[in-house]
Amino acid sequence: MRKGMVGIFVCCMLLATVLPALSTADVHENALPSTSISISTPQPGNLYVMGAQLFRLPFNWTVILGPITIRADVTGINGFVVNFYIDGELKSSDNSPPFEYPWWDIAFGRHIIKAELEGYGLNDTVQVFKIF
Repeated sequence: MRKGMVGIFVCCMLLATVLPALSTADVHENALPSTSISISTPQPGNLYVMGAQLFRLPFNWTVILGPITIRADVTGINGFVVNFYIDGELKSSDNSPPFEYPWWDIAFGRHIIKAELEGYGLNDTVQVFKIF
């Protein structure tokens, strides 16, 4: 019986030393940056007046009054192009940070803003209601 207890103790000690090393390796693998794109302005659920974010709105609505500069953030890579779309129509392509599109068109109603990382199949969208 004593040999069995010693064997269990040895196994537990081995697991105690090996498991932290495995979990550290996993953390380092997951720490590698992944490529992503996200629209930072306008953020969903906010009211914007003349490009300035004023406050949060209920029901996650995004309302824009007047012109706004749409901004996108990209992580994980260098040397690429960000395409900006309004309702599926290409409005601008930008190849240097900060990635922006000044949306100064007069518009009224619901619109979908999309920022796409060209050639990578990655994009982000936000639905807005724009007045002027």
